Amino acid sequence: MTYRGLVLLSRSTEESHLYMDLQACPGCGIDGFEWDSHSTQVRGEDLVSVYQGSCPDCGTAREFEFVLIGQEPPPPALGGPEPSRLIDPGQFLSLAREAAALVPASPALCPPDQVADAREAIAVAVAAMDEVGKFVPAGADAVPAAAFTSEAGRALYGADPTQFRRRRIDAVTASYREVLTAYQIA
Repeated sequence: MTYRGLVLLSRSTEESHLYMDLQACPGCGIDGFEWDSHSTQVRGEDLVSVYQGSCPDCGTAREFEFVLIGQEPPPPALGGPEPSRLIDPGQFLSLAREAAALVPASPALCPPDQVADAREAIAVAVAAMDEVGKFVPAGADAVPAAAFTSEAGRALYGADPTQFRRRRIDAVTASYREVLTAYQIA
């Protein structure tokens, strides 16, 4: 399946990669996308990043084209100050939780040969929570229901909308930052 004609606006290479990881194969439904070809092209005033590959299970040809917008943030940041146009807040919250679940609460509890991986995972969790917070409009106290565009995001919001309140987002982000700080010192 190709996505020609569909303009995907991406704020960073990291966001493009995450978006592709979230897309199930239309042929067999396997999660993710393992691209084997990448090119960057200039089209008019746009910088376009093109990824191509075939599903390892069913062979369905796939292609993603992203128009890169804004300044590329340093990793693990996923984008600039504006919310994503590709990934919804529920998807970012799921990513944050998955990444944080890989990390012992203290570096002292982490096997020494796994500290670097844990540090990277908690940094991703912080970056993903930062993205969730970008969906709260100025002056509002929560992410609006309309921000949830994926089935998974809507389900997460429907299960507990309070997890998308500004205070809760800030509290979770702060706790992840504390863990990240501990791992940076270790």
